[in-house]
Amino acid sequence: MVFHFFHHPRARRTPAALAVLLSLTVALAAACASPDPPSKRFGEILWRYPGTSEPLKVQTLSADAYAAIPPASRGKAVTIIVHPAYSLFFRDERRSTFTEAKYDLLKYQLDTEARFISEIARTDNVLILVLPGSYPKESIAPLSYTAYLNSLTGGSATVYAVYSETSSTGNLPMDTMVTLYGFLRSIKATTVLVGGGYIGRCQREFYNQMVAYVDKVRTYVVPDISSISPDDISDRQAVEFLDSIKQKDYEPVKRLIQKLTQGGANTLPLPPLHHL
Repeated sequence: MVFHFFHHPRARRTPAALAVLLSLTVALAAACASPDPPSKRFGEILWRYPGTSEPLKVQTLSADAYAAIPPASRGKAVTIIVHPAYSLFFRDERRSTFTEAKYDLLKYQLDTEARFISEIARTDNVLILVLPGSYPKESIAPLSYTAYLNSLTGGSATVYAVYSETSSTGNLPMDTMVTLYGFLRSIKATTVLVGGGYIGRCQREFYNQMVAYVDKVRTYVVPDISSISPDDISDRQAVEFLDSIKQKDYEPVKRLIQKLTQGGANTLPLPPLHHL
């Protein structure tokens, strides 16, 4: 809107007139300013995951776990998900408010990861979940997290859990790493496919451990099942990542993995479950 002010060349502006002009200028500036982007609290969806008094039904990986693996599941790829559903069950509620763009990306990643875990748990493929530290003490909703994990894995005999040192690191205690190493060697695993989150954070720490301590097993980060931290991207990038992921184009995620690992991670597209 354009306002034209006409006045006589010799007319003097009174203080009252100047005040009117100033208030009008402020009002116009406010009208043209961009409003703050809407925000959403990610923790508000916790109500969809009621808690349980049941214990965790995912068996902890042990030194003799290999004996229960059926012959058809040996000599194949093993999938490992680092800190599943971290964004919902472990992020501090005070840091759980996001712009709509980041909220939508986190929700899509959460749903994709849950669907993948549920699908692979119904096969004979070996799946290992790296759960965050002592999660009953560190999760913001531990009973809901237990129910979430139980519902996805369905008591599968080929799904195992190991525990990272804390909820803020993907590193395993050394005795757990030794157990994992022995398990992979015993079932003659050819490949380890790493997913979960966050890219460049806990996932990177776990990947680096695998590369350092587990030989003769190729280890890859899989962009298709890896989660991006909202702290590492802008709103614009969140929109771009979500658009590409929905189109099954994981090249942008792959580039982010390379950036946040300084090129130190090998990546591999997710093979069909029946080819694992």
